[in-house]
Amino acid sequence: MSDEIDVQLLLQKYKGKYPQGLAGDEQVRSNLPLPFIETTDADVRASGLSDDQVNSWLEYAGWNLWDFILGRASEGESGLIPRQEYETVSFVQQWANYPKFIRILTEELGVDGLLELAKTSRREVGTKVNVTRNWAASVCPILGRGISVDLGFHGANDRREDLEDFIQFGRRLQHGTWGGGPGFVSARGFQVPVLDDDVLATLVAQTKPLEGPTRDAFRKFNAKTELFGFMLHYDCRAGMGDTGPYPLPDGRFAIVRDHFLNETAYPWSGVAEGLPYCVTEVLVFPSDKVTATVNEIMTTFTKPTNYLDYLVEGVAFARDRIDTPMSQLRVLDDAEMESIAQKCQKGTMDMYKTLAKKSRDEKIRDGIMVYTREFLQSHALKVDLWDRFVAEGFDTMTADAEKAWPVLTSGKAAEVLTPVLLFGKGFPNVTSKETQQA
Repeated sequence: MSDEIDVQLLLQKYKGKYPQGLAGDEQVRSNLPLPFIETTDADVRASGLSDDQVNSWLEYAGWNLWDFILGRASEGESGLIPRQEYETVSFVQQWANYPKFIRILTEELGVDGLLELAKTSRREVGTKVNVTRNWAASVCPILGRGISVDLGFHGANDRREDLEDFIQFGRRLQHGTWGGGPGFVSARGFQVPVLDDDVLATLVAQTKPLEGPTRDAFRKFNAKTELFGFMLHYDCRAGMGDTGPYPLPDGRFAIVRDHFLNETAYPWSGVAEGLPYCVTEVLVFPSDKVTATVNEIMTTFTKPTNYLDYLVEGVAFARDRIDTPMSQLRVLDDAEMESIAQKCQKGTMDMYKTLAKKSRDEKIRDGIMVYTREFLQSHALKVDLWDRFVAEGFDTMTADAEKAWPVLTSGKAAEVLTPVLLFGKGFPNVTSKETQQA
């Protein structure tokens, strides 16, 4: 079999065995030694994991990431930002730096406190304590482990305690959000109906019919706020997130969409001046004309792809500050939606100008700041630990990240990343000393 045929097979099936989507989820889960991607009240409290538990989680996470990356293949980039480079150095940075900080969160809150924190996404919109971070706070640094192993920084059996702590940290966030069962969105049918019924009902009750010019204006608002959030967060989807689909009466369903605009975490955040922290849209569609799935990073995929042509009702809300209570979430009228859209359009152009002045290395370091902050900062802010994180070196580049930089930002990056990201090398299994001796 030629290398070309091997590559094609590995792009079609994870490790040459598991396809994308629901069929792949079913097959990979049926072959796991243990169903450890499902959480229970008891097992999220465990402090030590067996080889089978760890390897079951790693095997599923590897397929899950492969499925996700192939699904993201059509996603555009601005061309101004070296996103692959900053993302992959960030993974190494997270693997080196996050263990200290997930332990601070766990020690300060306890397991029950973490579970309670993860319930936030059930009761709030416009929050980054959400399903995306449940996934990214464990999978991304553990992918950094795979890259580090591949680069020869350490072996697959080294830092076992860090690996176990990451797996359990992610599982605790998932358990707090879902209350048990599969933690990964791909194992929940690619559905993210996370909002509690009463919260959803309050939001949907305020939707209004959209047709003709009003639908066109709503779609322009959606497009301009999405693009601005995307660029503010350095060309990645950390600035947005969908939940749903939520079945509604009369054969309809809703998607609830957050666009994070006035995120003050970054030195370039001045481009967002005058905007609310987040705008949240409720989008209602007829189920007989549109179907939707949502992936691990809360991105909606629809059939047909021109789903906004079928938008029948909608409403937009503003959460003015990151700490604005849900009781103060406010409906945006047409005039303010237009004003926000225009400010976002100007902010996007200002962001392009800002980026054009930066060197490639500066943009990579900025991107690393975004990617490392985005997965834990929201949790730390919510429980008043962010200042401590910063004081204890959260943003400091680690020796391993600096060591990985020349390879991962060079023309040779694809040689390292393709087998790690797509061909199953990103999540190497572990073998305990006892197993090796046996």
